[in-house]
Amino acid sequence: MQYVRTPRKWLSAGLVVALAACAPPADQAPDVDLAAEAAAVEAVSMQWMEAAQAHDLDAATALFADDAVFFDQEEGSTVGLAAIRADMEESWAANPDFNLSWSTTSVNVASAGDMAWERGSWTYDPDGMGEAGEMTGEYVTIYKKVDGVWKVASDIGVEHEAEEAEEAEM
Repeated sequence: MQYVRTPRKWLSAGLVVALAACAPPADQAPDVDLAAEAAAVEAVSMQWMEAAQAHDLDAATALFADDAVFFDQEEGSTVGLAAIRADMEESWAANPDFNLSWSTTSVNVASAGDMAWERGSWTYDPDGMGEAGEMTGEYVTIYKKVDGVWKVASDIGVEHEAEEAEEAEM
């Protein structure tokens, strides 16, 4: 049988070579220090909490991506940095003595080093040590790198019912 090189075979061979040339060799794949990236994400989380505790709206919202989404179990989702800022501003004005804190349980970074997710627990008291009482819950925050900087891409928190919170303390 005679082997004939038709234009289609040349095109197929050329395509295979071109695709192989585009893929980086496995030994040249970028190394991502996942532990360092996780520490950087946790540092951004702590900056956010410190800004919230200082009631510094500019510092807090500077940590969000322009297309971020903030989920609230009562009010639904708020999309985009401008809307998130307006929502925070309104909430903070309505509760000027609020206390908010959280603690990170875990941070996981995607192998490419461009996305991460943080999980933890939070406490919130809308009127400081006033009559309203403290609320507790859990959260998940997703971060993405924007121009090499970690930014909040999405955040959702769920509140524990008072009964669940008491059981968790026992």
